[in-house]
Amino acid sequence: MNPSVAEGSEQSSLDASGRVRIWNTFFKLAWAEAKLLFETTRGRESQDEFDPDGGTLDDDEFHSLATLVLCTLAIEARANHLLDELVEQGKLEDAVADAAKRLPAEHKWFLLPTLGGTGKTISATEGPHQAIKQICALRNDLIHVDYGGLKRKLPTPDTVFSYFERFVAAMEGMNVVLQRGGRDEPRDEVLRIGKFECKS
Repeated sequence: MNPSVAEGSEQSSLDASGRVRIWNTFFKLAWAEAKLLFETTRGRESQDEFDPDGGTLDDDEFHSLATLVLCTLAIEARANHLLDELVEQGKLEDAVADAAKRLPAEHKWFLLPTLGGTGKTISATEGPHQAIKQICALRNDLIHVDYGGLKRKLPTPDTVFSYFERFVAAMEGMNVVLQRGGRDEPRDEVLRIGKFECKS
Protein backbone atom coordinates (compact mmCIF):
# COMPACT_ATOMS: atom_id res chain seq x y z
CA MET A 1 0.00 0.00 0.00
CA ASN A 2 1.34 3.34 -0.92
CA PRO A 3 0.80 6.23 1.46
CA SER A 4 -1.46 9.11 0.48
CA VAL A 5 0.17 12.50 0.48
CA ALA A 6 -1.69 15.71 1.26
CA GLU A 7 0.07 19.05 0.93
CA GLY A 8 3.45 17.33 1.03
CA SER A 9 2.89 15.39 4.24
CA GLU A 10 1.77 11.85 4.92
CA GLN A 11 -1.82 11.51 6.13
CA SER A 12 -2.24 9.52 9.31
CA SER A 13 -5.47 7.78 8.37
CA LEU A 14 -7.32 6.48 5.36
CA ASP A 15 -10.48 7.94 3.89
CA ALA A 16 -13.74 6.04 4.33
CA SER A 17 -13.39 3.98 1.15
CA GLY A 18 -9.87 2.89 2.10
CA ARG A 19 -11.01 1.88 5.59
CA VAL A 20 -13.95 -0.06 4.13
CA ARG A 21 -11.63 -2.06 1.83
CA ILE A 22 -9.46 -3.07 4.80
CA TRP A 23 -12.46 -3.87 7.04
CA ASN A 24 -14.02 -5.87 4.20
CA THR A 25 -10.75 -7.78 3.75
CA PHE A 26 -10.75 -8.90 7.39
CA PHE A 27 -14.46 -9.76 7.17
CA LYS A 28 -14.07 -11.71 3.92
CA LEU A 29 -11.22 -13.72 5.47
CA ALA A 30 -13.53 -14.63 8.36
CA TRP A 31 -16.38 -15.42 5.95
CA ALA A 32 -14.15 -17.64 3.80
CA GLU A 33 -13.09 -19.66 6.85
CA ALA A 34 -16.70 -19.92 8.05
CA LYS A 35 -17.66 -21.21 4.58
CA LEU A 36 -14.89 -23.85 4.74
CA LEU A 37 -16.06 -24.79 8.24
CA PHE A 38 -19.60 -25.23 6.92
CA GLU A 39 -18.38 -27.37 4.03
CA THR A 40 -16.15 -29.60 6.15
CA THR A 41 -18.75 -30.16 8.87
CA ARG A 42 -21.63 -30.68 6.45
CA GLY A 43 -19.64 -32.72 3.94
CA ARG A 44 -21.04 -30.70 1.06
CA GLU A 45 -19.87 -27.73 -0.98
CA SER A 46 -21.57 -24.41 -0.31
CA GLN A 47 -23.10 -22.54 -3.21
CA ASP A 48 -22.74 -19.19 -1.45
CA GLU A 49 -20.50 -16.39 -2.68
CA PHE A 50 -19.71 -13.08 -1.02
CA ASP A 51 -18.27 -9.92 -2.51
CA PRO A 52 -18.67 -7.13 0.04
CA ASP A 53 -19.93 -3.70 -1.04
CA GLY A 54 -17.01 -1.32 -1.26
CA GLY A 55 -14.59 -4.08 -2.26
CA THR A 56 -11.56 -5.52 -0.53
CA LEU A 57 -7.86 -4.93 -0.91
CA ASP A 58 -6.32 -6.04 -4.20
CA ASP A 59 -5.34 -9.73 -4.23
CA ASP A 60 -1.67 -9.12 -3.44
CA GLU A 61 -2.48 -6.86 -0.49
CA PHE A 62 -5.34 -9.12 0.62
CA HIS A 63 -3.09 -12.18 0.89
CA SER A 64 -0.15 -10.19 2.29
CA LEU A 65 -2.39 -8.93 5.09
CA ALA A 66 -3.76 -12.42 5.79
CA THR A 67 -0.29 -13.99 5.83
CA LEU A 68 1.06 -11.42 8.27
CA VAL A 69 -1.92 -11.65 10.63
CA LEU A 70 -1.59 -15.43 10.78
CA CYS A 71 2.19 -15.20 11.22
CA THR A 72 1.78 -12.93 14.25
CA LEU A 73 -0.57 -15.48 15.80
CA ALA A 74 1.73 -18.37 14.86
CA ILE A 75 4.75 -16.67 16.50
CA GLU A 76 2.73 -16.12 19.69
CA ALA A 77 1.47 -19.70 19.66
CA ARG A 78 4.93 -21.16 19.02
CA ALA A 79 6.59 -19.13 21.78
CA ASN A 80 3.89 -20.09 24.30
CA HIS A 81 4.16 -23.76 23.32
CA LEU A 82 7.92 -23.69 23.84
CA LEU A 83 7.47 -22.01 27.23
CA ASP A 84 5.06 -24.76 28.28
CA GLU A 85 7.53 -27.36 27.04
CA LEU A 86 10.32 -25.84 29.14
CA VAL A 87 8.05 -26.12 32.21
CA GLU A 88 7.28 -29.76 31.35
CA GLN A 89 11.02 -30.45 31.08
CA GLY A 90 11.64 -28.90 34.50
CA LYS A 91 13.79 -26.12 33.03
CA LEU A 92 11.36 -23.34 33.95
CA GLU A 93 9.01 -22.64 36.83
CA ASP A 94 5.30 -22.21 36.08
CA ALA A 95 5.28 -18.67 37.48
CA VAL A 96 8.18 -17.61 35.23
CA ALA A 97 6.52 -19.15 32.18
CA ASP A 98 3.22 -17.41 33.01
CA ALA A 99 5.03 -14.08 33.38
CA ALA A 100 6.87 -14.60 30.08
CA LYS A 101 3.59 -15.38 28.29
CA ARG A 102 2.36 -11.90 29.19
CA LEU A 103 5.27 -10.29 27.34
CA PRO A 104 4.96 -9.14 23.73
CA ALA A 105 5.59 -12.06 21.36
CA GLU A 106 8.87 -10.63 20.11
CA HIS A 107 10.28 -10.30 23.63
CA LYS A 108 9.33 -13.79 24.70
CA TRP A 109 10.78 -15.23 21.46
CA PHE A 110 14.18 -13.67 22.07
CA LEU A 111 14.12 -14.67 25.77
CA LEU A 112 13.50 -18.36 25.00
CA PRO A 113 17.20 -19.35 24.77
CA THR A 114 17.91 -17.68 28.13
CA LEU A 115 14.81 -19.14 29.77
CA GLY A 116 15.78 -22.54 28.36
CA GLY A 117 19.20 -22.25 29.99
CA THR A 118 21.07 -22.72 26.72
CA GLY A 119 23.65 -19.97 27.22
CA LYS A 120 23.06 -19.02 23.57
CA THR A 121 21.71 -15.84 22.05
CA ILE A 122 19.91 -15.16 18.79
CA SER A 123 20.12 -11.98 16.75
CA ALA A 124 17.17 -9.68 16.19
CA THR A 125 19.13 -7.66 13.62
CA GLU A 126 20.24 -10.34 11.17
CA GLY A 127 19.55 -13.87 10.03
CA PRO A 128 16.20 -15.61 10.17
CA HIS A 129 15.22 -14.35 13.62
CA GLN A 130 15.20 -10.79 12.29
CA ALA A 131 11.92 -11.74 10.56
CA ILE A 132 10.35 -12.34 13.98
CA LYS A 133 11.18 -8.75 14.92
CA GLN A 134 9.94 -7.45 11.55
CA ILE A 135 6.64 -9.32 11.68
CA CYS A 136 6.05 -8.40 15.31
CA ALA A 137 6.72 -4.74 14.49
CA LEU A 138 3.54 -4.86 12.38
CA ARG A 139 1.46 -6.66 15.02
CA ASN A 140 -0.30 -3.68 16.59
CA ASP A 141 -1.19 -2.16 13.22
CA LEU A 142 -2.59 -5.53 12.13
CA ILE A 143 -4.36 -6.73 15.26
CA HIS A 144 -5.63 -3.33 16.42
CA VAL A 145 -6.36 -2.36 12.78
CA ASP A 146 -4.54 0.94 12.67
CA TYR A 147 -5.72 2.02 9.23
CA GLY A 148 -3.02 4.66 8.83
CA GLY A 149 -0.32 2.25 9.98
CA LEU A 150 -1.53 -0.47 7.63
CA LYS A 151 -1.63 2.00 4.76
CA ARG A 152 1.98 2.98 5.32
CA LYS A 153 3.53 -0.31 6.42
CA LEU A 154 1.94 -3.23 4.56
CA PRO A 155 4.93 -4.85 2.83
CA THR A 156 5.08 -5.98 -0.77
CA PRO A 157 4.31 -9.63 -1.53
CA ASP A 158 8.03 -10.34 -2.09
CA THR A 159 8.81 -8.96 1.35
CA VAL A 160 6.01 -11.04 2.89
CA PHE A 161 7.43 -14.16 1.17
CA SER A 162 10.83 -13.31 2.66
CA TYR A 163 9.35 -12.80 6.14
CA PHE A 164 7.52 -16.13 5.93
CA GLU A 165 10.55 -18.06 4.70
CA ARG A 166 12.72 -16.60 7.46
CA PHE A 167 10.00 -17.18 10.08
CA VAL A 168 10.04 -20.88 9.20
CA ALA A 169 13.87 -20.87 9.36
CA ALA A 170 13.72 -19.06 12.73
CA MET A 171 11.24 -21.60 14.06
CA GLU A 172 13.53 -24.47 13.08
CA GLY A 173 16.56 -22.51 14.28
CA MET A 174 14.92 -22.17 17.70
CA ASN A 175 14.49 -25.96 17.75
CA VAL A 176 18.26 -26.23 17.32
CA VAL A 177 19.04 -23.57 19.93
CA LEU A 178 16.77 -25.29 22.47
CA GLN A 179 18.16 -28.69 21.39
CA ARG A 180 14.67 -30.05 20.87
CA GLY A 181 14.95 -33.72 19.93
CA GLY A 182 18.74 -33.49 20.20
CA ARG A 183 18.92 -31.53 16.96
CA ASP A 184 22.13 -29.70 16.12
CA GLU A 185 21.24 -28.73 12.53
CA PRO A 186 18.05 -27.36 10.95
CA ARG A 187 16.03 -29.96 9.06
CA ASP A 188 15.78 -29.36 5.32
CA GLU A 189 12.25 -30.76 5.21
CA VAL A 190 11.13 -28.05 7.64
CA LEU A 191 13.02 -25.26 5.86
CA ARG A 192 11.32 -26.27 2.59
CA ILE A 193 7.93 -25.38 4.13
CA GLY A 194 8.91 -21.71 3.87
CA LYS A 195 9.76 -21.89 0.17
CA PHE A 196 7.31 -21.96 -2.69
CA GLU A 197 8.00 -23.22 -6.18
CA CYS A 198 5.85 -23.10 -9.28
CA LYS A 199 4.54 -26.36 -10.69
CA SER A 200 6.33 -27.37 -13.87
